[in-house]
Amino acid sequence: MDSNSYRSNRHATQAQSASQAEAPAPATEERSSARTTKHSKTQKSRQFPTKWVLVALAVLLVLAGAWYMLRGNVASTIDGGKQQAVFFTNGQVYFGKLRVINNEYMKLTDIYYLQAKTANADNPQQTSNGSDVQLIKLGDEIHGPEDEMVFSKSQVLFFENLKPDGNVSKTIANDQKN
Repeated sequence: MDSNSYRSNRHATQAQSASQAEAPAPATEERSSARTTKHSKTQKSRQFPTKWVLVALAVLLVLAGAWYMLRGNVASTIDGGKQQAVFFTNGQVYFGKLRVINNEYMKLTDIYYLQAKTANADNPQQTSNGSDVQLIKLGDEIHGPEDEMVFSKSQVLFFENLKPDGNVSKTIANDQKN
């Protein structure tokens, strides 16, 4: 019997060690599920900034496109029914009909410019006090240019649409009637 009791104890000890051996398995599963949770949180944290970076990039692209469209859309600000005053970087101002040719060049037609009147017909080099100016039609100069001018947009400081009832517009309209 002693041997039986020994065997039964031994069997119980083996059963206990087997149950103890099985017990750590759930702890391992808990650890692996904790690792999975940590791993999935890490994946989520990696995905979170990626999504925001993509959203920010998309917003920047939209803003850049809008800026490009507004910057390049000079033609929509030119009123084709009116005369324009074009102010160049060299200080010269020309009046006429302005239009955009492409992204780099513009064209002005029916061109006029201001010139100081001379005080003395005998001495054209002598000018008056500077307040008297006259509007000159392009084309009557000694070199005989055509009545159109093509120039780089980079040479233009700004342009203005002229009111039809302004002095320059009235003078141009009277000159074109004659």
